[in-house]
Amino acid sequence: MKKYRRSMSKVAAFAASVVMSAATMMSSAAPALTANAAGSDPNYADALALSLYFFDSNQCGSGVDDNPLTWRANCHVSDSQASISRAVNLGGQSSLVDPDGDGKVDVSGGYHDAGDHIKFNLTIGFGMNSLALSDYINPGAYEKAGCRDHLLYILRNGADYLMKTTFLNNSGEVGAVCYMVSDVGDHSYWGSPEKQTGERPTYWLTPSSNNSAVVLEMASALAGTAVAFKDTDAAYSAKCVKYAKALYRFGTQHTGNYMEGMGSMYGTDSQYQDEQAMTEGWLYILGEGSQPSFKPTGNGCYNYQYYDYHLYSWDKVWAGYAAMMYKKTGDSAYANELLFEVNQKGGLREGTYNTCGQTWGCSRYNCAVQMSALSANNGNKDSDLAKGVKYQMNYILGNNPYNKSFLTGFGSSWSSKVHHRAANPGNGDPALNPDAKYVNYGYLIGGTGSDGSFNEVTNDYRWTEGALDYNGCFALACAGLVNLYDCKSDGASSYVNNASEFKKNYSFGNSSGNDNTDTSVYPAITNVQYSEAYHQVRFTWSPVANATNYGIAVYLAGKWRIQTSNLSASTLSYTTPKNLTPGKTYRVAVAAKVNGQWTAEESIKHAVTITVK
Repeated sequence: MKKYRRSMSKVAAFAASVVMSAATMMSSAAPALTANAAGSDPNYADALALSLYFFDSNQCGSGVDDNPLTWRANCHVSDSQASISRAVNLGGQSSLVDPDGDGKVDVSGGYHDAGDHIKFNLTIGFGMNSLALSDYINPGAYEKAGCRDHLLYILRNGADYLMKTTFLNNSGEVGAVCYMVSDVGDHSYWGSPEKQTGERPTYWLTPSSNNSAVVLEMASALAGTAVAFKDTDAAYSAKCVKYAKALYRFGTQHTGNYMEGMGSMYGTDSQYQDEQAMTEGWLYILGEGSQPSFKPTGNGCYNYQYYDYHLYSWDKVWAGYAAMMYKKTGDSAYANELLFEVNQKGGLREGTYNTCGQTWGCSRYNCAVQMSALSANNGNKDSDLAKGVKYQMNYILGNNPYNKSFLTGFGSSWSSKVHHRAANPGNGDPALNPDAKYVNYGYLIGGTGSDGSFNEVTNDYRWTEGALDYNGCFALACAGLVNLYDCKSDGASSYVNNASEFKKNYSFGNSSGNDNTDTSVYPAITNVQYSEAYHQVRFTWSPVANATNYGIAVYLAGKWRIQTSNLSASTLSYTTPKNLTPGKTYRVAVAAKVNGQWTAEESIKHAVTITVK
């Protein structure tokens, strides 16, 4: 069985932390884990739509300026020039990731894991896999909530990063994966990510030192994303499938459990068959593989040898696999396995909130059990199980003894003491228990612990921190309730239109895909002028409809390098700096940004070659 070092280590760290005075706590007494008197149910579709904005709050890289939040900006841009000298475990693969030998590699983008700024491909993969799964097992839920365009926007950003940090050799096989940027030392910094500058270490997996659980979770996320895009962007779906298959081969042919840099918080163990099964399930759905060989064999076991006996979580995904396969096949063995796990975690009943025996981060575990219950419930909203699920979600959304929603920004009251550096940077000292500078709408926090306590303390992850896995589990449960009760929303517009944290009239693209850009459209370079006196070159290009920006990229030493990405929509020419080297030849591409997406692929196909005069 997996050991869940992450949760156990944080519990130990909490026990060893400085004891805080009762004056800093919302409550020192632990009330019963029961909700208040029943009222009207919250709008689950609003909650689902709002929850997606948390992923935007944790976005990293040079694309953050363009996301839908007013209070986030580009951060950790130095990740685009990560030093090979600080690459741990890269070994003999440095020539693959740094073909021009300049000592740099671009690992920018992606998502921070939690209230810190570590990028860990296992939890990024879990978050993306969970979102894709919530869409697949609850068809139409995101359309009802008016936010499938936002879902696809997030999935594309996550998948782009997972593919960017996967380096294929000339045979199409994985040679190296950058699985983590920064490490547990990141926790010593408390401040916004925009102000956290400087180089960060990178950690790598190679054929000789691999971690199968990590790379197979990445494969699963990419295959799930391929399913989400297959009907609206076949080319992107195929690209995701290509990388998913390569990572699948890498994880199953080069098995290992390399964990350098993870510390006790992210540690995995040697079982990877659940992530393998999940990937095989997605590929089977795509028609890219046969039906997986992993079958429930009773009492929390698969194939009589691989035990679940837990719940769906960031490093144990058997329950997600069972939910997927039950949806695909209708085989009751998967439903029976889901119900077994629900019951052995204490069940879900009206009148009692189930913390799943955990002391922190309980809301995510509760949501994971909700997902298992709803997946096996066959759409029966009158069943005791469905009523129990609704009670649990209503508790999370504010119908609890504290009258606070654990989904930040939802309802009328929530915690202002969130353990999130971007939303609550304070003055750099979280021990002062600052109130959040920004409302991090859609951020699921841990909420009530198993002892019934909910203490609002900024400097403690136990109650008020969240992470990618929290919101992934929330989406799985909430999307199920959206369908069960046929809820509707227009993308939570009542929140988005009235809070300063959101950009108004933001467009993610249309609902049929992540963007409505015609991929055959690109800024065609129509004229190139040379200045021999100043050794400059001037490019002119044709306009692209609905472009918001233009950018220039140059191919140097085996890599495309962005020269600028901030040219306005009215700018249709660009002049290089003076005194370029005469006789030197370059390839140059001009790209347009339309509906939040760059025409990079088509622009590169139509790049021009110039020689400086």
